[in-house]
Amino acid sequence: MLFQYNGGASLLHRLGPLSKLIWVGCFSLLSMVWESTLHEAALLAVLIVVAWLGARLTLVRQLRAMSFLIGVGIPYFILSILAIREGHTVMSWGPIGITTEGLDIAGALTLRIFVLFLASYIYLSTTDPRDFVQALNLRLRVPYRFAFGISVALTFLPLLEEEGHTIMAARRVRGQEPPRGLRKRLAYWSGFAAAVLVNAVRRVQQTALAMEGKGFGAYADRTYLRELGNDRFGYICAVVAVIATAVLWWSL
Repeated sequence: MLFQYNGGASLLHRLGPLSKLIWVGCFSLLSMVWESTLHEAALLAVLIVVAWLGARLTLVRQLRAMSFLIGVGIPYFILSILAIREGHTVMSWGPIGITTEGLDIAGALTLRIFVLFLASYIYLSTTDPRDFVQALNLRLRVPYRFAFGISVALTFLPLLEEEGHTIMAARRVRGQEPPRGLRKRLAYWSGFAAAVLVNAVRRVQQTALAMEGKGFGAYADRTYLRELGNDRFGYICAVVAVIATAVLWWSL
């Protein structure tokens, strides 16, 4: 399961969840406001280095996590090139033309998908959902019912991924391989999505019954067994990230 918290002792593991959330927000903001392929590629390169050195996520693991985006990124890149007609024409085939500005904008839009995904992936891999919920409730004064709902959503992501692998394995045992032909493939994957959705609803019902049985939400406040540590270094990193984002936004 790629999309889940993995414990460790790296630098990013030791930072608090809120400081890392500000850091992810700074990367996301720069990625959204910049419209150059070079800038987006630089952000992606920085994120890869941060994931490798700061979170101890190997390059192979990062590539595995981003591999499924290739199926989305390539068609998106091609459609973006064809949709943008401004700029100097590089090559053309009849009514279809490719321009320099189209290449630049299409590359930036495609790389932005990878930047936003990798920043979120780093955060999910290095942040314990329990610490995230506790920080939302105690630091930001978010109602713990809402904070716990976010935690459940983060927890369900790896569970649904594992459910998908189980369903695929069960289908292979029964000899149900993905068929050929567009119509048959749509029917096959529709059935797969329906099976995952049914399992997701079943897990939601089980979680809701367990929460009701434990009296979740009966009191206005909630106590925690774990205590949040002092995250002064994380706050310093967050302030530095905000200042660096403002300087880069203003200068570039």
